[in-house]
Amino acid sequence: MDDDKDVLSIYLKQINKIPMISHEEEYELALKAQQGDKKAREKLINSNLRFVVTVAKKYQGQGLPLEDLINEGNIGLLTAIDKFEPDKGYHFISYAVWWIRQSIMKAVCEKSRAVRLPLNRANELFQIQKIQKALIHDSGSTDVSVEEIADASGLEADLVKDLLAVSREMVSFDAPVASKGELSDSKVGDFIEDEKLGPEEEVINKSLKNDIESLLSTLTDKEREIIIMRFGLYDVKPMSLKEIGDQYGLTKERIRQIEKRAIEKMRMPNRYKLIESYKIA
Repeated sequence: MDDDKDVLSIYLKQINKIPMISHEEEYELALKAQQGDKKAREKLINSNLRFVVTVAKKYQGQGLPLEDLINEGNIGLLTAIDKFEPDKGYHFISYAVWWIRQSIMKAVCEKSRAVRLPLNRANELFQIQKIQKALIHDSGSTDVSVEEIADASGLEADLVKDLLAVSREMVSFDAPVASKGELSDSKVGDFIEDEKLGPEEEVINKSLKNDIESLLSTLTDKEREIIIMRFGLYDVKPMSLKEIGDQYGLTKERIRQIEKRAIEKMRMPNRYKLIESYKIA
């Protein structure tokens, strides 16, 4: 076990020494890699390995060790490089993140649970857990109801209840950690990395924000505002359908209709590529 930790530590130190590349260099390398240039492909791979680690860390605590998550993410990175079309005009990293997440989530679904979830259900579970954590943080109480989570996520309450039941087999952040066979005062949550953004995540976020802004510009002003409030974009706190409806003097159902229409617009074939990079499952 200690040897595994040493190998992982050495790997992380090595990839952190590899400099990040600009979008211009990224484009040139991608073009050359597409034409069969092995050195360009290798440089594109190496310069993006740290992004794989950044994404992999988000899935810790889901039943697979970090080194396995990184290995699966690296497979996704290789797939992204093989499929990326630089002339389409998209940033490579935002395209690659989708494939990295897809590969990691597939492994989590297939290898980490006694109950296997389809990829789309696993994605919903991750979203539910994220919303649950935010509601607990905002309310200061651990007594968050299924209905509150369902309202904030836009999912059916029965589905939320079922997925939360599946998630209980995962290790709690409050679980005590054993040291030399004895329980210590430390908890699993004490070893979870803080959420301060590193340079890799800053790059990812900047790329995603640019592409999201391009996508939102295809909507009407009202549709854009509702999507921003509903999903908490641009540091806006996510709001329920009722909260948004109160602001506009409209019913919850009417806001749901506008939200649905906006999402359908964004899923049109000529716009889909703008959001494909952000789709986890």
